[in-house]
Amino acid sequence: MRVPRIPGTIGILVAAILLAAPAAARDNGAPPRALAMGDAVHAIGMGTSGLYFNPATMSQTMAYAIDVGYGYRSWTNGHNVHLAFVDSKTNPDVAGGSGYTYTYAKKNDIKTQIHDIRFAASSQYRTGSFMLCYGAGLRTFQLKQDGPTGIPSLGDWMWDMDIGVLLGVSDLFYIGVSALNVIGKSRADRSLRISKQSTATNLFAPRSFATSIGFSYSILNVGLGMDIDLQSKGENKATINGPLVGLELTLAQMIALRAGFAWDRVGTGVVRDGHQQMRISAGLGYVSQYVGVDLGYAHDVTHASDWNIEASLRVFLP
Repeated sequence: MRVPRIPGTIGILVAAILLAAPAAARDNGAPPRALAMGDAVHAIGMGTSGLYFNPATMSQTMAYAIDVGYGYRSWTNGHNVHLAFVDSKTNPDVAGGSGYTYTYAKKNDIKTQIHDIRFAASSQYRTGSFMLCYGAGLRTFQLKQDGPTGIPSLGDWMWDMDIGVLLGVSDLFYIGVSALNVIGKSRADRSLRISKQSTATNLFAPRSFATSIGFSYSILNVGLGMDIDLQSKGENKATINGPLVGLELTLAQMIALRAGFAWDRVGTGVVRDGHQQMRISAGLGYVSQYVGVDLGYAHDVTHASDWNIEASLRVFLP
């Protein structure tokens, strides 16, 4: 079998991923399907998950979908609403997507507001049973904190970038690799200069590296992965989060049953009462030709008060 030649730009992209300081806590607005599957979706992302975990997965399947949803995170008392879309159907060679998430949280008299905007694009190369997808995303966000303790506002808009690749064999086995928030160093240093007691921006979007394997056959999707966070516990201090495990079973081509597990060693952060989390998750989904409804829930088995819920409505366009 002839080994396909990979364009030089893909080689550059892969090199950039390997050189990026390595992964990450769960982002606000990330889809409920991912939450229910333990966020083990870097190789079986499919749809708007690519905006948050691995932009290459937007080219994994053909879809044109709009996703709107709501989420709540108990340990921050944070609410989020999100709107996202991904289109890999209009042009099968190039997929694109965008998303916006607004988060509001109030805890210990500290108010936090986050505006998070994302854009991503991906493409693919196929020959025989081999598939290579590659993608990149830009992200801009604004984080503001106000409270009686004099916490400063980190109100400037900041930029970051995600890159990822996805290898697939026979539309059965997948390997996903992604580097998230690769510009994280300058942002982290800047936030620390504003206040040595506030690492909020660093914790919100740490530079990270993730890898995952996936299996997809008929009604079954399985994901297994881990990520490495190099910033939340201090610059160049690696924290390995994992395993991340996810399972999805689709019945009658309409009802999706999902379950997962995520060992998040960064968890709620490193300030005050921060602690790691071991989250067990589950969820349901309904999918028809035109609409989809998803619900995901995760609960930390080591801290009963820590839980996270996400729900969304998807509309599929022709």
